[in-house]
Amino acid sequence: MSTQTLTENSTAFRRNILFGIFCAILLAVAFEPLRRLVQLSLGRANADLSYIVVIPFISFVLIYWERPRIFLQPRTSIGPAVLVFAVGVILYSLGQMAVTSDEQTHLSVMTAGVIALFYSGFLLIYGSPTFKAALFPMLFLILAIPIPPSFLEAFTNFLVRGSAAMVSLLFALTGTPAYREATTFVLPRVTIDIAPECSGIRSTLGMYIVTLLAGRLFLRSNIRRLLLLIVVVPVSLFKNAVRIVTLTLLALHVDMSFLTGSLHQEGGVVFMMIGLLIMYPCLVLLIRSEEKDLYRGVQP
Repeated sequence: MSTQTLTENSTAFRRNILFGIFCAILLAVAFEPLRRLVQLSLGRANADLSYIVVIPFISFVLIYWERPRIFLQPRTSIGPAVLVFAVGVILYSLGQMAVTSDEQTHLSVMTAGVIALFYSGFLLIYGSPTFKAALFPMLFLILAIPIPPSFLEAFTNFLVRGSAAMVSLLFALTGTPAYREATTFVLPRVTIDIAPECSGIRSTLGMYIVTLLAGRLFLRSNIRRLLLLIVVVPVSLFKNAVRIVTLTLLALHVDMSFLTGSLHQEGGVVFMMIGLLIMYPCLVLLIRSEEKDLYRGVQP
């Protein structure tokens, strides 16, 4: 092993130690809001945000997996680090000073500040080129910021209305007589209402995260990655409508308990897997189209 290699390894080791110390200090300073963030994510009343706790681990795994490419030329970038640090301090301070009864919004601002501070430490110790090389896992970390309730409510309402339209179509295709009024369906012996709890938002967010990772791992073109993410919306509405119609038909023709049983309460994961299975051919088609472009010499 050459002297230069030994020097580079020693420098990399020192940088890693410094970054570890920085992360430990940041964790100590922001321990209380991070504890509340984990508590929010794991709470039964906030099941839609349960994915938050796994986001940092996924980002870490992606960085570790691609570390030979990411940490080729680490160097200090003081200017960008100071700028991002200032943004992080402002956001964190605003989160601390904010007077609001909405815990989720409060934590959204503080978490954004903590992530910005994490970015600043990474920029200071490893530099802008390294941050750029790790851009996807770094930006993926933003998903750990709780979605503000107003945006979550708007997205939920969209899913409810879209699911209702798809349910109406599936009832027509199955020959099931149903009178629809907005998101309420009147059928023989039963009336169902597609409430926000039936929107499928939790499984939709899960599908988005899985699809985002799949696009990153298997596609090179950003346009194709975006197309794959766009497809999630109709597929999610379809799988949610399939769930509602399936439960309704089982209740009508087998047993009414299907409307309140375990398949209704905990069947979201099953139908999310169905949605992902529907997404798989879309991913395969995009991969093949990308391979054809590469074969023809077209830049993705």
